[in-house]
This record gives sequence, structure tokens and C-alpha cells, in this order.
Amino acid sequence: MSFETMLVQAGRSSLVTMESGWGQGRAIFGGLLGAMVVAHMQAHLTGDAKLRALTISFVAPVEVGEVEFKSEVLRAGKSVTQMQCHLLQQGKVVLSALASFGVARSSQVVVASEAAPDFGDINDGLSFPYIEGIIPEFTRKIDFLYKDCDLPFSASSKSHINGWMRWKESAGVSAEVSTACAPLLSLIALIDAWPPAILQMLDRPSPASSLTWTLEFPSIDETSLSQQSNPWWQYRAHTDAAHNGYGHIAAEVWNENGKLVAISRQTVTVFA
Repeated sequence: MSFETMLVQAGRSSLVTMESGWGQGRAIFGGLLGAMVVAHMQAHLTGDAKLRALTISFVAPVEVGEVEFKSEVLRAGKSVTQMQCHLLQQGKVVLSALASFGVARSSQVVVASEAAPDFGDINDGLSFPYIEGIIPEFTRKIDFLYKDCDLPFSASSKSHINGWMRWKESAGVSAEVSTACAPLLSLIALIDAWPPAILQMLDRPSPASSLTWTLEFPSIDETSLSQQSNPWWQYRAHTDAAHNGYGHIAAEVWNENGKLVAISRQTVTVFA
């Protein structure tokens, strides 16, 4: 099933069947789940409020099969609407999300965001190879180009990632769905597609997964996040700390014009 089809289903129904092809081990790709959760919540919104912040707890692996979405408006004020959404499988909560949607307001406080860092020419970026059984299957739907970092499980001393990302045609992300998503849902999924920055420090394949994920969108009031139907997004992640089997990773995403469009933070469990 294409990315576009799954988003449409999540927006229209409380029951969606997760199909194979989007896995990372036995679990469904978390970025896809995040995009679908937002699609479901947006379908219950009224007015012009835009997604400002999203927090997700990955409670348990979501597997191939039917899932149920349960959304609730916690409070709808003049400017901000707070919502929650639970994703259930076999009657148990497997994902919990809180989202804040807000309308734009005039303010005397304006702080310019950091400009996009210079990673060099995108054509000099290196591609992630697909290795069956080691690299998650969903990554075959995404173009990754990376600079000044290393492949997962390569015993690297680095704990950061620099690169660019976009969808491959096989993902089913058409110009139409990109425009309809403005292209927020497309971007949400892509942000979670990169491997945790600490995986390159391991010397052999080992299990790892996101425990929590927080997203913020400082440029959501633009006419669109990007003027292109399937743009290259510039991505930078760095590890703030890693101890006791948990990594704490912060990331930023810029559009093709060098404008900061998303801020991400993850707590990652690693079993090595």
C-alpha cells in the first residue's frame, strides 16, 4: 500500500490495515505511524490551526495487521487546540500522541532561526546501501544522501548525521499528496527515517528503537513548507548524551531555501 493511500485511510477511518513493506524488524516504521496519527487528528480539526508540536510515545511495536485510531480534543481555545490520539492493536495501546495545533498571531517577539549549515554539494553525498535483514525494509522507499558521518554498525567514533532525504517514486508520494499535506505529513515520516545517530558507533548489528519522539514546526505558517513536490530536505542530527542503553538525539531539518522547518528530539533505546 502506498504512503498516500495509508494517509487517506487514516484521515477517513478509525480502522486501518497496516501492510508489509513498511517494516523495521517486526515493527512498522515509526515515521509512517506519526504521519498517520497527525492525518487522523487533522481530520477532526476545525478552523485554521496548524500543527505546532507533536509528542509521541512508542508504547509497543506496531505489527502488520489492523490498527485502531482513537482521537480526542482535550481543549479548544481561541488560539490553540490540544488533542491526543491513541493507536490500538488487539485492544492494547501501542502508541500515544499529544499534539498542539495553533493559529498564527501577531507578536513583537521575533527570533531568526539558524541558517542551514553548509554540507557541501548534494551531488557529493553518499547513499545508504540496502542490506536485507540488517537495514529496515521501508528505507528502500527513501533516498538518503549523507556527508561526514558513517554507516550504521561501522564502529565509528562519530555520533552525528549530516545529509539530505526525499522520497523515491516507489513510496507513492505524488505531487498531489505532497500538496494536500502541505507537505507536512510527508516531512514527518521522513524525519524519523534516518537511523539513530548512535548506531554508527556499534561494531555489529544490534536492536534499537525510538522510545519517545518530539517534533516542533517553527515555519508552519509558510504558504507551504516547500515549493517543490518532492524536495530534498537537509537533515542534521547530533547526540547530546548516551548512557545506560539510552541515547538522546536532537535534529533539525531545513527546506531547499535553507529555512528551518522542523526540530526533532528522540530518546532511543539501544540493546548493545
